[in-house]
This record gives sequence, structure tokens and C-alpha cells, in this order.
Amino acid sequence: MCVREITIVETVIKEDIKLVGLSALMTTTVPAMEETIKLLREKAPFCKIVVGGAVLTKEYADKIGADKYAKDAMEGVRYARSIYGK
Repeated sequence: MCVREITIVETVIKEDIKLVGLSALMTTTVPAMEETIKLLREKAPFCKIVVGGAVLTKEYADKIGADKYAKDAMEGVRYARSIYGK
């Protein structure tokens, strides 16, 4: 577990963040994304998680426990609006 995963989770809890977006552009960053999702599920189950990026697929997003795979930023925005109605 890295400092960045802990920082994300601590910030989500402290600020009561309801949605986190994670992006991976290289396969080397995907394990950290998976670890972050595991920590968020454990420590902040109220938070929804949307993932995307050049190296991700919907199948992999499902495998690592994300709530939503977004093929681009606007799909992530639409997902947030569908949940929070803004």
C-alpha cells in the first residue's frame, strides 16, 4: 500500500466525498488503482468509484470492483449526474 492510496482514502472520508474518479494511462499504475478501490470499499463504502483510461476495459473495471467504467471524461460526468442529479 502506497501513501497515495492512503491519502485518497483519508481525503474521501474527511471531506465526505461521494464519487472518486481514477484513471490509468499505463499498465504499471493499474495495481495501485485496484488497491485504492479495495481500501475505499473497506473504509468509505459510501463512495462511488468510476474508472477509465487508455489501458482499462469495462471487464477489468468490473474485476477490480469499480462501480462504473467510463470510456471518456464525459461519460464519467454523465454517470455523476445520473447519481447526484446535477
